Amino acid sequence: MEYMRQALELAEEALSVSHPNPPVGAVVVKDGKVAGRGHTMHIGGAHAEVVAIAEAGDLAAGATLYTTLEPCCHVGRTPPCTDLIINSGIREVSIATIDPNPKVNGKGIHILKGAGLTVHLGDGEEESLQVAEGYMKLMSTGLPFVIAKFAMSLDGKIALSSGESKWITSRESRDYVGLMRSQVGAVVAGIGTVLEDNPRLTARDFEGNEFPTQPLKLIVDSNARTPLDAALFDGGGEVVVATCGASALREKALVNRGVRLIKTDPKGDMVDLDVLLSQLGKMGVNSILVEGGETLLGSFADMRLIDKVVVFIAPVIIGGSGSPSPIGGVGVKVMEDIIRLERSQLKMFGEDIMVTGYMG
Repeated sequence: MEYMRQALELAEEALSVSHPNPPVGAVVVKDGKVAGRGHTMHIGGAHAEVVAIAEAGDLAAGATLYTTLEPCCHVGRTPPCTDLIINSGIREVSIATIDPNPKVNGKGIHILKGAGLTVHLGDGEEESLQVAEGYMKLMSTGLPFVIAKFAMSLDGKIALSSGESKWITSRESRDYVGLMRSQVGAVVAGIGTVLEDNPRLTARDFEGNEFPTQPLKLIVDSNARTPLDAALFDGGGEVVVATCGASALREKALVNRGVRLIKTDPKGDMVDLDVLLSQLGKMGVNSILVEGGETLLGSFADMRLIDKVVVFIAPVIIGGSGSPSPIGGVGVKVMEDIIRLERSQLKMFGEDIMVTGYMG
């Protein structure tokens, strides 16, 4: 597990650059020593195995390759990794998990075995599935992995009754959110959040610099009220607006501003989130980070569309019946229907507590 653990760490590093490709880490080991390491690069760039084998050079011959995902065996933007592995002289391959992509899905393993290589499967599988959870869901369902993120006070408030919300949580928490944004295909907010907070929704590192690759900035905006001078138009990242009842005039204004529109039939008076997720899946978006506000998060929760929850809790008390909470919507009516998180974990950021968990 030692070398696979190194590969998994590399896969985590790939999260900020690999989308929409899966985040994969690979390590080449020869005579008990690491000869090459690598992770998936930007779209169209080298895969993890290619980087690791290139670094290993001649030492790849007779070596063992540890990789967090089954090597690809088809021609896409890059040649098949299986061909390179075989031609490099590697004799043994340890794979954490099978790639559910229909173009792979066991075929890569079959090819490697057919070429006489020894193949092991399953070491680090649970960890690999978690690192690549967005890609895994898209490949298996055609839908993106949905992460709901919000920050709140100890008494469950996301802003003052006046609407002021900057800042409830610490700088450390906000810096981590910048990293989270870099690891998804789209950052999602409701029109209320845009009008109230005017966020940029960019992915920034701990020094405030934008990541080279930016997620889509998706605004759920039934009537296309997104201001043409909104801050989200600043910086990198394509702006996408989901509408369901906007006038042709407003839609044209947004398109002329460079916005990509996603239109659904109304569900009540709101964007149909099921259709929206389906459209995002067809666009190749494998994960989204839903940041609010309470109406949008409430709709996702009511429809049970959330896969993972990330909550930052600051050690402050706001109070006030008029202060908003993070999740609106209809909510549950009986205790048997409350949403319990599974595999919950706690982590500190400054004085804040981050709680993560998966929807059952």
